[in-house]
Amino acid sequence: MALTLDPEDTRGRIHDLVWSGFYPDADVEWMITDEYLDPDEITYEDRAWVKAEAASACAAKRAAEAGWPEQTEYDRLEAVFAQLRSEKIIALHCAGNTLADGHDDVREQWRAAGRMDSGIRGCCFYHAQDLERAVRTGRLHLAFSGGTIPEIEQREANTVAVGQRIVELLRAAGFGVNWSGDIKERIEADLGQWRKRGPSA
Repeated sequence: MALTLDPEDTRGRIHDLVWSGFYPDADVEWMITDEYLDPDEITYEDRAWVKAEAASACAAKRAAEAGWPEQTEYDRLEAVFAQLRSEKIIALHCAGNTLADGHDDVREQWRAAGRMDSGIRGCCFYHAQDLERAVRTGRLHLAFSGGTIPEIEQREANTVAVGQRIVELLRAAGFGVNWSGDIKERIEADLGQWRKRGPSA
């Protein structure tokens, strides 16, 4: 029986999930069959194909990881995020699927930290669609803001300062950076490539 799924499209999705480095090998197959595809419509042959493709992709990534340097581009990015967090800037990896999701995740962390009493002065994050693009191109778009300051001018000035600090840290970590300085535009970090070791590695 022929496959009912789109092999090229599904193979690309498997690749993005595996090479993102955020998901255990064991989760990739069901993320495709139960979330990406409609589990009520795919056939036994579809599931067998996904199982084989996922296993192949996971094996290829594990083999590639063996030749990676001890510190990868992702590790350097996380070091940037860790520094931002130490400076009271919320920094999140893979925050939801959209900008709105990411801002929701930031607000949750801000509330959990104590809201205005937390001293948090801004945020930086990227979402799942940004991650997919980074996996394929090595370029990552970062959203950021200057927090919840009520006064518009002060908030915008703080957002500029947060953006400038993110750019400074990214460049210090060896990444190329594109940003016009406009707070309505996101920061683009040129990582070169996306290499994150999987949680099962």
